[in-house]
Amino acid sequence: MTESVPTLVTYAVLGWMALNVIFYVSEKWRVFSDIIWILLAGIAYGWVSTNPESGLPELVMDPDVVLYVFVPLLIFASTKKMCLFHFRPIIVPAVIAGTLGIVVSMLTIGLAIHELLDVALLPALLFGVIISATDPLAVSALFKGNESITENQKLLIEGESILNDGFVVTVAGILALLIFSMTSFSVVDTSVSFVTHIAGALISGALLGRLARFILRLMHTSHYILTTNITLALAYGSFVVAETLHFSGILAVFAAALAYGYKPDKDRTNRLAEERVWEYLDYAANALLFFLLGTSFFALTANTDLPVSHTLLAIGLLFAGRFVALSLLKPLMRVEGMRLSMNEFWLLNFSGARGAVSVALILLLPADFEYQSLFLSLAFVMILFSLLVYPLVTVRILSKMTR
Repeated sequence: MTESVPTLVTYAVLGWMALNVIFYVSEKWRVFSDIIWILLAGIAYGWVSTNPESGLPELVMDPDVVLYVFVPLLIFASTKKMCLFHFRPIIVPAVIAGTLGIVVSMLTIGLAIHELLDVALLPALLFGVIISATDPLAVSALFKGNESITENQKLLIEGESILNDGFVVTVAGILALLIFSMTSFSVVDTSVSFVTHIAGALISGALLGRLARFILRLMHTSHYILTTNITLALAYGSFVVAETLHFSGILAVFAAALAYGYKPDKDRTNRLAEERVWEYLDYAANALLFFLLGTSFFALTANTDLPVSHTLLAIGLLFAGRFVALSLLKPLMRVEGMRLSMNEFWLLNFSGARGAVSVALILLLPADFEYQSLFLSLAFVMILFSLLVYPLVTVRILSKMTR
C-alpha cells in the first residue's frame, strides 16, 4: 500500500501536466474540444496497456462509479447553469425531444437491430433506448462565446440531453426488469411504475432543492464555501435518495438543481466564486470520465470481432435514430415561439453525441447476458463516431448560422 500511494501521486501529476498540454493543443488547433483530445489520449493509453510489456495498469470503467460518482456531479453542474427562471421558455421542446424523441429513437434502432441482426425484440429495444442517451459535452464547448447560437438554443440542447438521460435510465430499467426477472408484461403495472419513477424523482428532487435553500436562509450567509458544500451534498444526496426509493436518480438531481437555483443569487461575488469551483469540478470529472471511456475501449471489445457490415449498420443507426425522431417531432418543437429552422434542426441532430452513460448501462446488465459483448461493440462504434465526427459537423452548421 505504501508503494502504491507514490505511484498514484505520480500518475496524478502526469495527468495534470497532460491536461495542460491537451488544453493548449485544443485552443491552438480548435479542431476538437479538449475533452475529445482527452478521449483520444485514453484510447492511446488503452491500446498501449494491452501490451503486457508496457507495465501500465489496465483501466476499465466501473459502471457503479460512473452512475454514482460521475453522473450526479455532471448532471447537477450542467443543470445548475440553467436556473428554472431561464429554462421555462424551452421546457416544452426539451421535454418532447427528451421523452417522445427517445421512444421514436428506441423503436427505430431497436427494430432495425431485431430484424437485421436477429436479436430478440425486447433486448433489441433495450439497446435502442440505452444508445439513445446523449452527451452534449463534446459539442457544447463549441458554443462558448459563439454569438450565432442563442442562450435558449444552448439551453434546449443541454436540457434535452439531461432529460433524455433520466428518461433513458427509467425506460432501460423497466425493460431490463421484463427481460431478466421473467415478469409478465402488464400495461397497467408498467405504466404506473413508469409514472412513479418520473414523478417521484421530480418531486423528491424539488423538495430537497428547496430544503437546501431553506437551510441557507436559516444560516443567513451565502459564502461560496458553504454553498459549494451544500450543493455537493444536494447533488449526491438527491441521487441516492431517489435511487433508494426506486426513482430516477438523474431526474431527481435535475429537479434538485433547478429548484435550488430557481432564481439567480443576489450575492454576485460569492455566486461567481461558487460557479468557478463547480466549473472546475465539472471539467475534472468530465476529463477523467472521457479518459476512462477511451481506456476501456480495447479492454471491453477485445473478445468481439465486429464485422464491417455491423460497423456500418451501427453508424447508420446512430444517425437514423435521432434524425427520424426529430423529423417527426419538429412540427411540435418551438424555440422562442418560432418553429425550428433547418439550421437549428441539424444542430440538434448533431449535438446528440453519445457518451459513457450508455456503456455504463450495458455493463450493469448481467455478465451472462448473451448480447452484452455485441451491444458493447456496437455502442463503442456509435459513441466514438459521434464524439469524433459530430463536433466537426457542428462547426460547419454554426458557421452557416453566422452568415
